[in-house]
Amino acid sequence: MSFELLNFFFSPLSNGLIFVLLALGVFIAFRVLDIADLSVEGLFPFLTVLTCYLIRLGWNPLLALLLCFVLGAVSGALNAALSLYLKIPPLLSGIIMMSVDLSFALVFIYYNGGSPTLLGNYPTLFNWLSTLFRLAGLSTFWAVILSKLIVVGAIVALIMVFLYFFFGTELGLAIRASGKNKQMARANGISVKAMTMIGLALSSALVALAASLYAQANLGGTAQDGQGMIVIGLSIIFLGEAILPHHTFKTHLLAIFGGSFIYWYIIQLLIKLMDYIPGGSNYLTLWKAILLTLVLAVPYLILQIKKQRAHKKEEESDAPMPESL
Repeated sequence: MSFELLNFFFSPLSNGLIFVLLALGVFIAFRVLDIADLSVEGLFPFLTVLTCYLIRLGWNPLLALLLCFVLGAVSGALNAALSLYLKIPPLLSGIIMMSVDLSFALVFIYYNGGSPTLLGNYPTLFNWLSTLFRLAGLSTFWAVILSKLIVVGAIVALIMVFLYFFFGTELGLAIRASGKNKQMARANGISVKAMTMIGLALSSALVALAASLYAQANLGGTAQDGQGMIVIGLSIIFLGEAILPHHTFKTHLLAIFGGSFIYWYIIQLLIKLMDYIPGGSNYLTLWKAILLTLVLAVPYLILQIKKQRAHKKEEESDAPMPESL
């Protein structure tokens, strides 16, 4: 099997695992708290650049990952504070934090000499395992792919198990109640402000994990890494919800997990198709937007058709029977 074909099948797997974390972060803000958090577009590139910058300074990749996790939580808490205490609409507070985070990304790029921060041969979370695989006789391709799948897969599994049990605790249920019905939550003695701040902090922390892993997996970070990240996160959520059942919180998590892989295989297919269209790669963002539109519109149109058919059957059943001759 050729390298190009292997890359076609296995590249979406590593990307899919990383972006499960991004989608989970967007899910907590959008579905649990009912907040459209646009700060993702600035937080993601800030932490990809910061991860590379820290590793180039000699930081351990795991410590860089943990610092990004903490900074993501702080960014989410600040985002919530702008909305809750300064009464800035959530959409605008997200845009403000997006601008702040993107500015920090540009600052670190400036200190890197004005060029994107690239890792090259610097150590990452995956190096030790890929080295072991190469010593075991595997090719470089398989060593790199398997190390990414195992390390990121283990992190994603731990996060999904944590989220499942966390949102079943009293604190987790309080966060869900605050997003579902604020008035009812307050009537039951829940501090909606505190729950919203914790929820957004957790949401941004997961986005931060995805950003740091993305930088280490792709050996670089740029200020353009955040472009379209909110669209990717929402596309994964809606695609998973459209294809897989999501009646409980557990199945919702599984729908996001499956939706991430489906999304990246669709994108991989679109990238291949773009090769046969003049200037096709320039339209990839447009195709992503069209994909999100279809994911949102098709289930609605199917539901409307089903309702029309059911209504038509009811009318036919209610119609008077013709009198016999």
